[in-house]
Amino acid sequence: MKKFKLIICAVSLAVGLTSCDNYLDLQPESTLGIDQFYTNAVEAEIALAGIYSVFATDQLYGNNISIIMESGTDEGFYNRRFNEAWTVGLYRHTPSDNYVLTTWTSLYKIINLCNLFNEQLKKDSFEDQEEYNRLLAEALFLRAHAYSLLVNWYEKVPMPLTSTKDQSANNLPVSSLEELYGQIIKDYTFASEHLLTAGESGYVQGRASKMAAHGLLARVYLKMAGYPLNDKSKYALAKEQCAIIINSGVHGLTPSSTKTTVDGNGDTKIIVTSDGYRKHFLNYIQSTYDINESIFEISFRYLRDRGLTTDGRIGEVNGIPFAFGGGQPGYPFAFGGFNTTSLLKNSYEANKDSIRKAWNIPGYQFTATGDAIAVTNPLAAQFVPGKYRRWEPANFADLAPNAKPAPGSQEAYIILEQGGIFKNFTNINFPVLRYADILLMYAEADNEVNGAPSALGIQYLDQVRQRAGLLPIAIAKPLAISSKQNFFEEIVDERFRELTFEALRKHDLIRWGLLGEKLKLLEQTIKGEPTYSATNGDHQAFLRPSQFFDPSKHLSLPYPLQEVQLNNSLEQKSNW
Repeated sequence: MKKFKLIICAVSLAVGLTSCDNYLDLQPESTLGIDQFYTNAVEAEIALAGIYSVFATDQLYGNNISIIMESGTDEGFYNRRFNEAWTVGLYRHTPSDNYVLTTWTSLYKIINLCNLFNEQLKKDSFEDQEEYNRLLAEALFLRAHAYSLLVNWYEKVPMPLTSTKDQSANNLPVSSLEELYGQIIKDYTFASEHLLTAGESGYVQGRASKMAAHGLLARVYLKMAGYPLNDKSKYALAKEQCAIIINSGVHGLTPSSTKTTVDGNGDTKIIVTSDGYRKHFLNYIQSTYDINESIFEISFRYLRDRGLTTDGRIGEVNGIPFAFGGGQPGYPFAFGGFNTTSLLKNSYEANKDSIRKAWNIPGYQFTATGDAIAVTNPLAAQFVPGKYRRWEPANFADLAPNAKPAPGSQEAYIILEQGGIFKNFTNINFPVLRYADILLMYAEADNEVNGAPSALGIQYLDQVRQRAGLLPIAIAKPLAISSKQNFFEEIVDERFRELTFEALRKHDLIRWGLLGEKLKLLEQTIKGEPTYSATNGDHQAFLRPSQFFDPSKHLSLPYPLQEVQLNNSLEQKSNW
C-alpha cells in the first residue's frame, strides 16, 4: 500500500513540476529543492511515474495526438460543420494554433524531466548497478519516445540533452534529422539492453519494457526509410528489431476463444470463435493489462476515481454516441466528434472482413430518448468508430427500425468501461504498440529488403488476418503476393483495417508519400455516395481535409509562434 500511495503522489507532483506554459520559458528544474531526490529505487520510480503522467495529459495521448490531430486521413475526420475546432485535422492550423503549441510544450516537458532525472540519478547510491541502469533506461526510453513524436509532427526540432538551468539554454537551433534520429536510436538501444522484459520478475504492468524499446525502434527505422529521409537501408534494421520480438516468444496475438460442440455423429469438434480482436480491445476498455499483445500502452485507469485530473478522452471524443442521461455521472456519454469513412467501410467489405468491421465501425447510437438505433449511412454524423466503445446494446435486436422502447422507458445497454463513469473522461487505456503491428512492420520491411514478399512475411501477415477470421492471403487474394508493389499495397490496406484509430495512420501515409492521394480518394468516395448532396452542410464539412490539405505545408507542423518569438535561434519554416 505504501508504494501505491507514493505513485499517486508522484503523478500529482509531476503535474506540478510540468505546469510551465512553454518549453523555452521553463524555470530551471534544479532549483526546485530536489537535488537529492533520486538516491534510491523508490524515489526514482516516483519521479518516473510522474513523467509517465505527462504522456496521459489531454495535450498528448489523452486527446490531442491520439484523436484530434490524428484526424484528417482516410480513416476519419472531424464531423462538426459549424466550427473548425480540430484545426490540425482540418489542415486549418497556423503557427499560433493551440494544438501546435501545447503538443510541443508537453513533449518538451517530458524531455526536460527526463534530462533532470538522468542528472539527478545518483549512480554511486546504488549497490546494484544494473538497477541503476534499469532506471536510467526507463527515462531514456521515455525521452526517446517524446523525441520521436516531436520529429514525427515537426521534423527538425531543438534537441536539449540536459535540463534547463538558465535562460541561455532556451536559445537552441534545430538539430538535423540525422542527429535527432541518432540520439533516439541511442536511447532506445540502451533501453532495450537494460529494461526488464514484460512478465519478468519486478516488471510493472504499463511501464516500458525491453521489447517495447525494440518495437518502437523498429517504428523509427521504418519512418527513416520513408519520407522525408528516404533512407532505404533502414528497412533491414526495422526487420531486425521486429525479428527480435517475434523470436523472443514473449509476446503474441490475443487468441480467440474456442468452444466444443458435438455433431450429429457424436464427434467432438473444437470451433475457434474469431473473437480475439474484440477480446484484446475489451482489455483496454476495461483497464486490464494484456502484456501478451499490448507491448506498450498509456494508462488512464481509475485516475478520476483517485481524485487526479490527468485526462483520458478515449472512447468519449471518438466513441459511439450516447445522449441518454443528459451527461450525468454514471452514463457512458460520448461526444462522437470523429467520423469514420466510406473508405474504411469499403475496405472491410471488399475483404469480407466482417469481424473487424463490426468492432471498429459498429454502426449504432443511443438517443436522448433511450432508443438504440442503427447507423448505416456513412455520411451520417453518427457514423463513428467503435474501437474504444464505452457501451453496447444489451440486445442487438433493439437496433431494428421497428424496435422502440415503451413510453417512459429506455432500451437496455451494457456499460463496458470499468471504474467511475464520467461524462467527458474515461478509464480506457490507449495502445501505443501492439504485437499485431510488429508482425505487419516485419512483413513490410521484409518485402522492401527482399524486393518481393517472402514466405515468412506472408506468414506474419496471415497471422493477423486469420485472427480476424480471414482466409490466408494466398487463397483469398493471390495477386496480393505476386509482386513487391502488390504486397506493399496489401500491407497499406491491412494496416488500415487492423490498426485503425490507433494514431498511426497519418504518419504511415506521410512516410509512404500517400497522404494527399488518400485524401483525394476520400473526397471522391464521399461525393460518390448515393446519399451525398452538394447542398448538405454536413457533407460539405466532411470534404474539408481534402480541400484544405497542402502538401507543401501539411506534412509537418509549423513551429509554435510563441517559441519562435522567444528562441532567437529558431527560425520559422519557410512555408509558414
